[in-house]
Amino acid sequence: MSTMLLEAEKNALIRQILDVDDIAILKKIRSMLNHEEEQVRAVAEEATPYRTKTEILESLDEACKELKLNLEGKLDFKPAEDLLDEL
Repeated sequence: MSTMLLEAEKNALIRQILDVDDIAILKKIRSMLNHEEEQVRAVAEEATPYRTKTEILESLDEACKELKLNLEGKLDFKPAEDLLDEL
């Protein structure tokens, strides 16, 4: 949805809400809006991939092993400059 269309929709909704004179309707609108925002937030959180403690520890263990191999001269790391050049 384009920004202009989004702003137009928001303004139309605001105008419509401002015309409401019933407190019960306004409370219901607020409740529905809060509920929808919570739903969107929950979906966004579910989509965020989280690593487990085990996965993090395994990753750290692998990094330590690679560092040890490098210090022993058995594994060469790419220089940071080469990595930046790849970008």
